[in-house]
Amino acid sequence: MKEGTDAASHPKLYEIRLLICVAQADGYLDDEEMERIFRQVNLDIFTVRERQVFHDDLENPKNPEDLAREVSPYLSEPEKMMLVRKMFKLATLDKEIAQEEVTMVYLIGRALGLIDSKIKEIETWVMEGINWLARWENIVRTVQPLKNKKVSS
Repeated sequence: MKEGTDAASHPKLYEIRLLICVAQADGYLDDEEMERIFRQVNLDIFTVRERQVFHDDLENPKNPEDLAREVSPYLSEPEKMMLVRKMFKLATLDKEIAQEEVTMVYLIGRALGLIDSKIKEIETWVMEGINWLARWENIVRTVQPLKNKKVSS
């Protein structure tokens, strides 16, 4: 029996492969990116053969446009946008995003059939979220512990 490793039988496999492409775009796949990718892998059921595909992609990067065009017909528009969101979130794990990663997300998004303005909208939303979280971290970091003060009445 042939295991399904093609886009039609398992589009989630291609989503992971595209995340790998984004993580590799800046020339370096760090531990945090690797952890996030494999956390995503664990959200779905992949066969041993499919997991081997991921490892092969890590060792021998594939053409992201080809992968995106192959899976595009099997993803709905909301699924394509969610994938672009995941790619941007992966690229911003270190709170910064390399230009190579942005370029890669746009390349993949276009190959999926999304227009630049929609990709930009998703990018802006993700970056606003990152900035929002950073503001909270700053608020928490600057908290001064209360000293035992007597409150006069």
